[in-house]
Amino acid sequence: MNTINTGFDVVQNIISGKWKSIILYQLGYEQKRTKDLLKICEGVSHKVLNEQLKQMQQDGLVHRAVHADEVPIRVEYSISDYGRTFLPLLKEMCDAGDNHLKREGITAGNNTICEHSKSL
Repeated sequence: MNTINTGFDVVQNIISGKWKSIILYQLGYEQKRTKDLLKICEGVSHKVLNEQLKQMQQDGLVHRAVHADEVPIRVEYSISDYGRTFLPLLKEMCDAGDNHLKREGITAGNNTICEHSKSL
């Protein structure tokens, strides 16, 4: 069991993992289906994505809506009010990363992930 000493520990535990912060950031702007998240999180497996989404649901960061009346069944994910509180932090992370890339003269490979931060 990890000992939690600071707020940093809490945040790291909540949004740890390669994909959680990207998923949460993207859901902050519109609800998405699993297939949409698979496209955004280029390289993630379906299994890992589902595990991350399940953990985020358990932590209260995202909502999962199942539309069982449709064929095929449609599942959509959206950010919760609690998850929305992390958006300013995630925006700052995108901006800091972009600034670092500029400083180093590096062009981002998939900078569409942070494109929303420009509109805030």
